[in-house]
Amino acid sequence: MTLCAAWIRDTGDSEELIFCTDSTLTGGEKWNHGVKLFELPRKDCLICFAGETYRAYPLILNLISALKHDRKLNNSMLDIHDVLNRVADNFTELVNSIFDLPFGNNENIGSEAKFLFGGWSWKDSKFRVWRLDYNVGIGAFIETEEFLGKIGKVAFIGDPDGDNLGTNIPEIALAKLKEIRTNSDSFDGKLGMEPMEVVVKMCRDSGVREVDGALQIGKIYKSGTNEFFGIRWPSVINGKHTFLGKNYDIFTRPTVKYFDPDSCEILEEELPTKLPMLEDFEKSEGFEFILDAYSGEENGLRSNLSEPERNRLISIFKEYSYKKFLDNLTESQNGEYD
Repeated sequence: MTLCAAWIRDTGDSEELIFCTDSTLTGGEKWNHGVKLFELPRKDCLICFAGETYRAYPLILNLISALKHDRKLNNSMLDIHDVLNRVADNFTELVNSIFDLPFGNNENIGSEAKFLFGGWSWKDSKFRVWRLDYNVGIGAFIETEEFLGKIGKVAFIGDPDGDNLGTNIPEIALAKLKEIRTNSDSFDGKLGMEPMEVVVKMCRDSGVREVDGALQIGKIYKSGTNEFFGIRWPSVINGKHTFLGKNYDIFTRPTVKYFDPDSCEILEEELPTKLPMLEDFEKSEGFEFILDAYSGEENGLRSNLSEPERNRLISIFKEYSYKKFLDNLTESQNGEYD
């Protein structure tokens, strides 16, 4: 049981493709640490699934293996649309090779899982996302490109997604997205992080048993590269660092950026806004860089620091603090022997 979303986020001066899923797996039991968003050997695409895990996992693992070992398929000169065709053919071949079927009704064999696959198309110079479903009638996986233009370029898949009123997960998600867009008077077709807000709300809603656990988040950039993110779940104050559905402590957490589920913004490590004692860092490596970063009024931090500059400052301060700790420890130990 699942909710997956993929959408094109407008960043003002560019765009990026974001995938977001929940983490719950059900099937007689419930487990909130299942990986549903997968990094592939090709860095210009991602895939996620909804439906039965026993059907989805073998297909995705076969895809990862094919991309890893097939040079043509892993060649960035092959456009994402051509990769999609190979994915659909590969999934079809695998599902149609199933034998020793169980007794009973087997007419839906192969259709137990559905997928969102997408990435950056260098041929079309745009992001593309397809839904992959197994069509029992023709015995093949069919790809459908479906972005909801009026609301924004977004696609949802989920499970269940039947006709029963109030239980169709993608329809519930779409209704919540429409509500968010209406309340904010946003009708320009440009999306920010609203689909993530929807997934957060449904994961926190105890009435929606099928959608639960920490969010799994990945982005694809126009450079043909991707980035995965963690999230503090269920909140920054009362939550843990999670990554791809798993909880981590501060010592073992992956070195990725983490989202705040309430603001749907990336949590930045704090930097002091002023550094009155600049001379303390004169012997530090990168002192000239520190002077430039704190060139504002009264040694204030520049407001236009780039992300790499912020990360460099954090590294310098951490190294300085650790060296200071060692110096103090050595001084203390030497004092014991005097």
